[in-house]
Amino acid sequence: MSGAIQSANAVTPESNEHTKKGIALYNSGKAKEAIEEFKKAIAIDPKNADYHRNLSSVYQAQGMIAEAQKEAELAVQSKPGDAKSMANLGNTNLVAKKYAEAEKYYAKAIKLAPANMDYRVDHAICLKYLNKKAEFQAELKEILKKSPTNTQALILMSKSYLDEKKNEDAEKTARSAIKASPKDPEAHWALANVLKVRGKDKEAISEYKTVLTLKPDFPYAKEVKESVDYINNKVDSRIP
Repeated sequence: MSGAIQSANAVTPESNEHTKKGIALYNSGKAKEAIEEFKKAIAIDPKNADYHRNLSSVYQAQGMIAEAQKEAELAVQSKPGDAKSMANLGNTNLVAKKYAEAEKYYAKAIKLAPANMDYRVDHAICLKYLNKKAEFQAELKEILKKSPTNTQALILMSKSYLDEKKNEDAEKTARSAIKASPKDPEAHWALANVLKVRGKDKEAISEYKTVLTLKPDFPYAKEVKESVDYINNKVDSRIP
């Protein structure tokens, strides 16, 4: 998803100092301490959207979704025309699985910053969860029209083709994703799944192994290993 901890437009040197400390603490893995620094910055300047957005992002990373959503809403209230704050509110709703709300805020963020492809990708993800298939594919096509090498959009499009059993298109698109980002495990995961369906067993296993080489703690590592076992067992059963 779009959104990250970042420097802010400070009103006072003191609030700026707390923000800098918060960012440094967060980047060093000290999220709880970072939260306290961001709170101090907000206490000095409660209407600063950047401060609320930063605190929201840390809460979200810590799985504190209710708190993240509250801060995201305060950021939008403080600066209604800020695309970053609007997208961050979309993020908190997406994580909370409030897909209709998330879609609404991403759409608003896109209106404010139409060239931002991250917002469009997140918007597409919401459309997928809402089962708005035509709108989902239209959004992906719009992204790829403007940014042909957008890896996330290519991966999503490959998965969409696979769902529709357009396996050749799915493979071609997944290969384009890998070409755009050779070290993206999600791209290799997408290609591996297509190759598995197409019966290209040897190459599928190679791609699955690449996923875990690139990211040993890949979120779907269990599924990767199960797929490799499935293909190996299938091959073994064919050996007389």
